[in-house]
Amino acid sequence: MSCDRERVTAFVDGELAAEGVAAVAAHLETCRECRAQAEAERGLRVRLRNLPLPELPGGLEARVRVRPRRGVPAVARWALPLAAALVAGFWIRGHAPFVAWELVRDHDHCFTFRPLPARVRSGEPGVVGGWFERQGTRLPRLPDRVGDLALVGARFCLLPDVSLAPHVYYTSATTGVSVFVVRHGVRLDGPFSGEARGRAVRLVRVEGEVVGIVGESASDVEAFETALRPVLAAWVRE
Repeated sequence: MSCDRERVTAFVDGELAAEGVAAVAAHLETCRECRAQAEAERGLRVRLRNLPLPELPGGLEARVRVRPRRGVPAVARWALPLAAALVAGFWIRGHAPFVAWELVRDHDHCFTFRPLPARVRSGEPGVVGGWFERQGTRLPRLPDRVGDLALVGARFCLLPDVSLAPHVYYTSATTGVSVFVVRHGVRLDGPFSGEARGRAVRLVRVEGEVVGIVGESASDVEAFETALRPVLAAWVRE
């Protein structure tokens, strides 16, 4: 079989028939990129299972622990607390610092590989943007170079919340910068700047999409954002 992200995910989740399992297992033995995806997804599921329950507001349990009326199924006794926990989980998912952590984690993962695990390899923004458009995703017109950092390629990356995000790579002789377009909902009232896992992160909203920049230093990220401003402004006008 050829690379197929969906089949790898189904393999990790145990949703394939026996012949499908055998085909994917054989493919993973020879494909480093798909093997890395499978390992990342297994690790993600372990981390999700081990996540602590979010801290809920004081007194919430007392407010939702209502004695069910006659005829109401017993499931109602636990449904409301479960719903509250799920709402809290979705709230954390869209929190800007958590999104920053997601992006840094994927930046660090991808930059451990040599060569980088790109699905399109090119220093031409038109080639990279065209590849994403053929997958049904539109990117801003990214620069081919920012200072010593040059565009080298891109791919879709699986974030820890199990969403896919366009991930574009820039490298120099000494460092690397990642540019992401984050598709899931992010609560972002204005630009966010911060640090996660020792990396600098900047999140900016453009026409409903969040663009994330991750670099080794704040100066790299700031230089990249400065170079992107006119590109992102043009993206808004289109």
